[in-house]
Amino acid sequence: MSGRKSVKEESKVHHGELKDILEGIRLLKNIVQTSRGPYGKVKVIQNASGGHVTLTSSSGRLLPLLSISKPLLKLLVTSAEGHLQKFSDGGLSLMAWCLNIVESAENSVVNNRCLIELNDELMELALSVLNSDSFPGKVNLSLSNTVQILSLVKTILSSKPLCKLSDECLKHIASLIVECFLSSVKEDHKNANCIMILTSEGLSVDQSKYVPGILLLYPEISSSNIKTLHFNMIQDRRILVALVTASMSGDSEEVIQGQYHQNAEVNAQQTVIEYIKTFCNGIIGHKVGVIMCQRVIHPKIKSHLREKGIFLIERMGARISSFVQDLTGAIPIDSFSCDPKKNLGWLDAIDHVILNKKSYLHLQRADRGVNSLLLYGMEEEIVSELKLVCETALSSLQNILQYLILLCGGGCWETSLAFSIKQKMEEKRSSVLENTMCTSSALSAACEIFCNSLLQVAKSSGHPGVMMMTSFPTFHCWRVPLDSDEHCNLDNLTCSCGMVTEQMDNLMSVNDVKIDSHSSIKDAVLKNDISNLQQISQTKSCIVDSYISNVSALRNAVSTANMILNVGNCLQDIN
Repeated sequence: MSGRKSVKEESKVHHGELKDILEGIRLLKNIVQTSRGPYGKVKVIQNASGGHVTLTSSSGRLLPLLSISKPLLKLLVTSAEGHLQKFSDGGLSLMAWCLNIVESAENSVVNNRCLIELNDELMELALSVLNSDSFPGKVNLSLSNTVQILSLVKTILSSKPLCKLSDECLKHIASLIVECFLSSVKEDHKNANCIMILTSEGLSVDQSKYVPGILLLYPEISSSNIKTLHFNMIQDRRILVALVTASMSGDSEEVIQGQYHQNAEVNAQQTVIEYIKTFCNGIIGHKVGVIMCQRVIHPKIKSHLREKGIFLIERMGARISSFVQDLTGAIPIDSFSCDPKKNLGWLDAIDHVILNKKSYLHLQRADRGVNSLLLYGMEEEIVSELKLVCETALSSLQNILQYLILLCGGGCWETSLAFSIKQKMEEKRSSVLENTMCTSSALSAACEIFCNSLLQVAKSSGHPGVMMMTSFPTFHCWRVPLDSDEHCNLDNLTCSCGMVTEQMDNLMSVNDVKIDSHSSIKDAVLKNDISNLQQISQTKSCIVDSYISNVSALRNAVSTANMILNVGNCLQDIN
């Protein structure tokens, strides 16, 4: 048995460069790109000690479990996690774009300083293309069009194969999410915390349900029979609610005003309990029906309140307390010296319900738009994955309230953006060269690296055994099986997003596209195609992506890649 070291060893500083982590870049890129899309491979993760086994292809669950020691790769993971905290989507794409740029840059003859400058120019060009009305990789969204909203949700749900959603289950869950979301939208569109997701194992996914109000797990009541609950009510039959975030367990650190005399028989905890009881008596006087406490309630205080007919809910935690605050309108009571009357909220009703042999309280208030989404699944990992994907879908729906734009999914917008950038770069080549003082060959190389990173990510989202093809002028993406003779006789093929149809003869490999030959595009032709895109997206279920999360992911990917390329040496204490 080895003992603890008595003397700390001298620290050793490891000196490394970007080329030293190329193997790690390739490994991480393979993990990321093979996790993307409906054909992505599920990853099995377990720590060295043989702990819990996690199955996932979602970046939100995958990244926190990866053990990465290389500082530059850790920098990328941190960037992706920061993006996910804000948008809940696009983490894998961000990492894939960044890793593709860094790996290609290391194999390029162009120096990193020049590539960084050109990447910034290309990113600005990409943003101008994405914001342009003539970009054929996006469509406008109408909040009144449920076809488009359902398309977005279905695209997100179907991107994770571990969820194992059949067509019927996919339709059911997507409808639940959209119904739940639309019923929580307020006039000011500020509904970021109005949908609580609960999970339960043992039932099939198609039994998942949406419930107006909050479902609160409450094992204190037996789940054998439904119990009728009785509450103190005010004249209009409302139930007044007090939401307490201060500790009611008797260990409150709140300073109690008063005079103290030394006495061996004085019990500090008992003094605090009596002080809390005095506060509770004030609540009782206001005819409060329910006290909801974020923490534990002391048994003596429980007994005192129950004698007065107060219903108690404790140990809710900060997350549930936040939902309760939104539902009831109560202001959290964080001090026993405040006037509770100003902090009270109310509910229409509280019922006891039993779901999947578990006891719940159903808190209801019709005018608040707070809802619960109860997700079922037969296995723990499937339920965990489904919950994260539903959270991503709800976050994306929240984002479209501010950005009424969708991107053509399935790799179409990335492919269209890549070739649009190449077109625009030919037009602006002289001005870019003048701004950056780089050579024409360096600009061509940087543009190739940038656009190829988009194309590689587009390719990774589809089935591996296909050939990527495109068509002028939309430059959407078609995936044609390598043995494509059977398609030659077909009149039309539909692109990956489902919005553009072309004859096989009009398609060309993405590797064979010559931008020069298509530079003289007629605006009328492109406007007509974009108009068709808009019409099809409003009437047909298509593959679409969130605009704001993907554009932000691309921006962060380029920024992080430039940061990595700008590193000269990496000094790491390996003691």
